[in-house]
Amino acid sequence: MEASQILDFSSSINPLGPPSSAHRAFRKSFGELPCYPDSDARELRENLARLLGLKPQEVFLGNGSTQLIYLLCRALRPRNALVVHPAFSEYTNALMLAGSEIYSYILSVNENFKFSLSKFRAALKENPDIVFVSNPNSVTGRTIPRGEMEKITWMAHKKKTLLVIDEAFMDFMEGNSVKDRLRENPYLIVLRSPTKYYALPGLRLGYLLAQKQTVDRLCLHQEPWSVNTPAQRVFFACLNDESFRRKTKRWLEREREFLLKSLSFIQGLRPYPSQANFLLVRLEQGDALGLRALLLKKRILIRACDSFAGLGVHYFRVAIRLRKENIRLLKALEEIMGKRPYSRAPDAL
Repeated sequence: MEASQILDFSSSINPLGPPSSAHRAFRKSFGELPCYPDSDARELRENLARLLGLKPQEVFLGNGSTQLIYLLCRALRPRNALVVHPAFSEYTNALMLAGSEIYSYILSVNENFKFSLSKFRAALKENPDIVFVSNPNSVTGRTIPRGEMEKITWMAHKKKTLLVIDEAFMDFMEGNSVKDRLRENPYLIVLRSPTKYYALPGLRLGYLLAQKQTVDRLCLHQEPWSVNTPAQRVFFACLNDESFRRKTKRWLEREREFLLKSLSFIQGLRPYPSQANFLLVRLEQGDALGLRALLLKKRILIRACDSFAGLGVHYFRVAIRLRKENIRLLKALEEIMGKRPYSRAPDAL
């Protein structure tokens, strides 16, 4: 079976993108390939800083946010670290490579993965040099409210602990970002990426927001020309594409609600509400690896979540896609699992 024949629900990429402005910018950048890229990405950093209300010296670009995670750990060399789980596995991988001792705060399934300030405060008693937390959570899709995020940043500031907030999915709900707290907190680092929102996983680019002294330190450890010209041009175009953002907002609000409700009517499934562009689902019986194998026979791929701390074999994740694709997933799941007795699924039209 070829990859092109599979409907991929395992990767949470915006099905509306890349936007047409990205296509035009990519084609135009072809003429610049004989030249080296701007190693400082000056035009992109200035535009990004202006849109975010920051200074260009507070913006740091890299070859994807994953590269930035490894660069952070390599440059800062934290002796010990706290990771809020479930989480992107590369936090732990990068910390282990840097020789850090790692502690965990695991969000409880019994509390529907709600972030607890009191448990976080207790975890900080281990005095970590650095903390990694994603918001929205990159596994559950649940968002820590803005008020709680401000308390988290204050706690880290008080203990002089570096706090890395991974906002890889924040473009889908921009209002909860804590990037506006950077000026008052020298220990705050915000990670962002256009990969999910603009559907650009093949064009590696990510960025980091922090105070100038942190950015300057990272610059000493970054290889030259880490961000190529097409990536700079495409992301610059995406940043100025307001129509794409409006279209994405309409699509996500409609399809997320439809898929959440529809999954709840399928026997043996418990989907969790999400603020991101994917849904975490629990199997009441069986395991997600078995379900994945059955769906793969129907040319549909889901993400089993057995590798994430705090979850296990009963959990899987599905991206939110276009309506006809979502319906195809739902029909396949109904054929395997069955509908709940006396239930009526939402109108698919």
